[in-house]
Amino acid sequence: MELRHLRYFVALGEELNFTRAAERLHIAQPPLSQQIRQLEDELGVTLLQRNSRPVRLTEAGEMFLARARALLASFESAVADTRRVGRGQAGKLAIGFVGSAMFAGLPDIIGAYRDACPDVELVLDEMLAAEIAEALRRRRIDVGFARPALPAEAGLAQRLILDEPYVAALPRAHPLAARGHIALAELSDDAFVLYPAQPEPSVTGLIVNACQAAGFTPRLAQEVLHLQTAIGLIAAGVGVSLVPEAAARAQTGRGVAYVPLSAPMVTAPLTVAWREEDASPAVQRLLDLAARWREIAPARN
Repeated sequence: MELRHLRYFVALGEELNFTRAAERLHIAQPPLSQQIRQLEDELGVTLLQRNSRPVRLTEAGEMFLARARALLASFESAVADTRRVGRGQAGKLAIGFVGSAMFAGLPDIIGAYRDACPDVELVLDEMLAAEIAEALRRRRIDVGFARPALPAEAGLAQRLILDEPYVAALPRAHPLAARGHIALAELSDDAFVLYPAQPEPSVTGLIVNACQAAGFTPRLAQEVLHLQTAIGLIAAGVGVSLVPEAAARAQTGRGVAYVPLSAPMVTAPLTVAWREEDASPAVQRLLDLAARWREIAPARN
């Protein structure tokens, strides 16, 4: 039994006339009659009362018509869904991201992706940059937004989408809090609130390297896992830190002053990473939006 047998029978069962059914199917009447006979022979039952005018369905034919309609509808739905997945318009996309990506870039990219592909289920998972690399290797995620950039690795590709400046985050009572800008070296006597340095890569590595280039190694006041915790501790006077500019703009009114750094600028690169061999249309659509996120952002804000 083939799908055409079902299509032929459904057309005949709905028209109850061989001539009209053949016209609807764009075939001649004799081949239609032959296909229906083959179907009845294969099933071992009579589906039609041919000696009546119009043709009538037997009880078995009535039941088979209902089941054939359902089977065809299910098949057509499967074909449509498969094509939509193949075009990146449906399915599931798993995204790993560092928390700071939510302050610039990523919300616009995700919003534009939902607009373009509303039937794709997005699974979002906040993680460290080092965890993103591992998740890509193990295929737990399809795309990762990492800060800092991942080390070069065979099989993984990445692209810089944003390189924003760090600013100094100081308690409002700090002697430098009212300055228009400061040199990083001016924080050499302060203790720093930092993220874990391991596993690498980590933003702490970026900050430590920048401090060492400015002539000092930062002294650790407290290690934290999340930006909000760091901001709270800075407001409490525990220490100072560096935060991406976009994150600073989103954290006003919490007892913290954000002061730009004078040259040389310290930057926070944000990259999008994926498996090189992944040709999924859903992944490629997201990568395209990530490459154009600055164009997308004004339209969404």
